[in-house]
Amino acid sequence: MVTLIGIPDSSLVSAALEHARASLRQVPDDGWVLQASGLEWTCRETIAHVLDDLGSYAMQLSGIHRREGWTPLMEFSPGPGRIACMFWPEEAGGTRAVLDCLDAVGGLLVAVIASAPADRIGWHPYGNPDRSALAAMGIVELVLHTSDILGAHHIDYRAPAELVAPCLDRIFAHAERTDDPWQDLLAATGRTPDSRGHAWRWDSTAKPAPPSA
Repeated sequence: MVTLIGIPDSSLVSAALEHARASLRQVPDDGWVLQASGLEWTCRETIAHVLDDLGSYAMQLSGIHRREGWTPLMEFSPGPGRIACMFWPEEAGGTRAVLDCLDAVGGLLVAVIASAPADRIGWHPYGNPDRSALAAMGIVELVLHTSDILGAHHIDYRAPAELVAPCLDRIFAHAERTDDPWQDLLAATGRTPDSRGHAWRWDSTAKPAPPSA
């Protein structure tokens, strides 16, 4: 049983982005057309999904007039029957373009989490989130799909415990825990042999602020 003190915040999102970018540099420029491991999406579609998550989460806290639901921006599909998204890395730019997009869009989430008021609440079907929940959600999407992309290239990947454990504590508080937070996250999201195909969801409900001393 591993317990790390701390809650997901902007600095943890920033660290997760840097770790993911360093790992994804290993993908060759022509490698984004491969199907991501365990998904029906290509690696490019998978990173587009990550960019949509990071950008959408940032927009949940960036405005001052709260609304229920996702920000009503038009999505597009790069091809018939393919994933719909708001962000699509320039294909001619190869891996460098993907990394630049991840830096820029992920940076929006970092900035919003760092600057939004502590009592600002966003929207999500799994529980309306505060800053710490949105940070955890962004990190979880980022590290899991980085693993999916690298798995398509037979590249080993493990997100560090210091990134994963606070996110498990925040949005998977009731998940079974061992001394390996990365494997615990994979199990909690149906990505191990024993859990594959199991329904899962996180709890991103905002947590009340601790009482003042």
